[in-house]
Amino acid sequence: MIPALVGKALLLGLSTGLFCAGFCVPLVGPLLLADENRSIRRSTSRVLLFLAGRLVAYLLFGLVFGALGGILSRMWGIKAILLPLLYAILGLLMIVYAVVQSFPHVGFCHALGQPVRSGWYIALVGFLAGINLCPPFLLAVTTVMDIGGALRGLLFFLVFFLATSVYLLPLFFAGLVSRFSSVRFAGRVTAVLAGLYFLYLAASTALTRTG
Repeated sequence: MIPALVGKALLLGLSTGLFCAGFCVPLVGPLLLADENRSIRRSTSRVLLFLAGRLVAYLLFGLVFGALGGILSRMWGIKAILLPLLYAILGLLMIVYAVVQSFPHVGFCHALGQPVRSGWYIALVGFLAGINLCPPFLLAVTTVMDIGGALRGLLFFLVFFLATSVYLLPLFFAGLVSRFSSVRFAGRVTAVLAGLYFLYLAASTALTRTG
């Protein structure tokens, strides 16, 4: 049973990991490239914090959906509320990060500077990215609900997380290119664009769900 569960999670993670990377890279990439502290060690620690936040979300969902199984399948309409809210928060976090990094001496930005540059901020982005209700994530949730069991759900999402994270390994080297001011500027612009895109997703998803 356990080998089959691990194999299924590994296969799902490796086959859908590029989709997950396509969602996560526009979030964490600009945050790394816009960072003033440029080094491999710094980018590595921040990628690990992002992944840690994502892992906590995955394990939490694996535990809950594995334990409650089919009960939650009848409550799945909650995603109509959760998904737009998630996108909106992610969008605002991206824009706030870019603005604070661009204007550090302005009163509002100066007040938020320390929290935004802290590891907790990027870990929060990772956590929210981890509960994105994308097709691979929904497929993993459905699988866990079918399998049943809190520990089995936990193990499935742990392996799924490890497999999908393989595609994020290049992010560890972001410190090499963020040394250049033009790259940091591009990172901030990209963060704003990503933020606006996620706000658009929030609005369009909410309208689609209610339409």
